[in-house]
Amino acid sequence: MRQFCPALLIAAVGLLPPITAYSASTIAPGNAAPSSETLFKNVESFWSQEVGVLGGRYRAPKLQLFSDPMRGACTVQASLSGPFYCTVTETVYLDQRFSQRLIQRDPQDGNLAVGFVVAHEVAHHIQNIIGTTSSVDQARASSTAELAQRTFITFELQADCYAGLWARWASAQDKIKIPADVSVTLEAIAATSQDWQSHLPVGQEMLDPLSQGTSAQRLKWFHRGLDSGEFNNCDTFGAEAAGNL
Repeated sequence: MRQFCPALLIAAVGLLPPITAYSASTIAPGNAAPSSETLFKNVESFWSQEVGVLGGRYRAPKLQLFSDPMRGACTVQASLSGPFYCTVTETVYLDQRFSQRLIQRDPQDGNLAVGFVVAHEVAHHIQNIIGTTSSVDQARASSTAELAQRTFITFELQADCYAGLWARWASAQDKIKIPADVSVTLEAIAATSQDWQSHLPVGQEMLDPLSQGTSAQRLKWFHRGLDSGEFNNCDTFGAEAAGNL
């Protein structure tokens, strides 16, 4: 498996094309959770600044809000539900039914739960445009099933860490509140996702189950980003190589 170095990831950002305008789709009035688009824009604001600090030029993803299963999205024949990111179209898809379920389940702050999911999906965009995604895909294609799965978990935990970077920034901007025990929110997300998957009708899929890795690992890496605010500290691949995932 290819080793990942934070310095290489930062260097790769400098190769990005110039920034493009934010683009969000429209859906029928009343179908969208009011916070979803606002949170997306907030995450975008963070990354446009962060990438600039790292010496690169940011390319924004598109946003697609939906309230019915998506057919034919991201070259997948099955109907898709739940939140996911598509590398082909560089689009974040947010299922508003899933967002509403999160708001209902999280006893602390539904906006933080939705914000985490949005930030996690946008993090996959960051991984895509700096080359992490393609490197992971290549590594997994030539690995054993067990190693490929571990690499995928490492990839997902990095997205959790990137979400923590955003949460730290958004909290400092008074856009969200961070509870004393973040694990409650992460557990609410995991429980909602597991319940969602268990009730998927035949023919539907959830591309991003939001449950890769153990609860302890996800909490660790979210906190790594949240507590440090440092992009370099989200090198989950280096941690995996050192046996410290």
